[in-house]
Amino acid sequence: MAGTKRVTRNPSPYNPLPFHLLRFGQLLSAAIVSSIVTYFVHYLLHEHYKLPWTFLFLLTSSFLTILALLGSSALYHFRTLPPKYNLTNNAALTVLWILSLSFLTWNVGWTLSHRCTITTWHNETGIMVCRLYKACTAFTITGLLTTSLALLLDLQTYRKSIQLGKYNQMYEPDKKRAAFPAISVPTPQPEPYYGSQPMNGTGDLSDEKPYRVQESIEARHFGYSAPTEQTRYDPARGVY
Repeated sequence: MAGTKRVTRNPSPYNPLPFHLLRFGQLLSAAIVSSIVTYFVHYLLHEHYKLPWTFLFLLTSSFLTILALLGSSALYHFRTLPPKYNLTNNAALTVLWILSLSFLTWNVGWTLSHRCTITTWHNETGIMVCRLYKACTAFTITGLLTTSLALLLDLQTYRKSIQLGKYNQMYEPDKKRAAFPAISVPTPQPEPYYGSQPMNGTGDLSDEKPYRVQESIEARHFGYSAPTEQTRYDPARGVY
């Protein structure tokens, strides 16, 4: 349509393969962690238990990761995702994932070091809870690793974009003249004209001086010397 404006999109500075693989790992880890923690939070609130700080950090890290991925995906597909913007997001998310994993391993470290058996957990519900804790820990580690690698990719892409954006300082007119002085080029002088055509281009030969050989022509190779009378131009007859 004539009235529709076309939105231009600059090419992305990211390498597509590692960029999308890392983002998929972040999304998968955040989705699984948030689902497991939401399940625990639901039953804790139903039993009127106080929510531990570990679950709060896990929920914050996973939900913010999903929101950051959605926002950056919109920028990536409809505009251009700035590496500096994504670098800031992944730096903050990396800190949150580190805190979440620290709290989780501190509180459920005993569970992670034991097998999920009836001897330890007494029933099927206990075994399921043990497996959910281990799955949550595994995907928390995956979320931390993928977010850290995405942070390194953002840093590398940001540095590369800065290097590509460097330019040399242009000279101001006064400074340019001082740095590069003008070189005087001599004007070429016209060569003398010895032809029979007039210089004014009018075709009138009346003002032209007759051509006359000033010196005798000597044919030294043949041993003959032509006298001046034989090489003089006769204007009346128009011949030499």
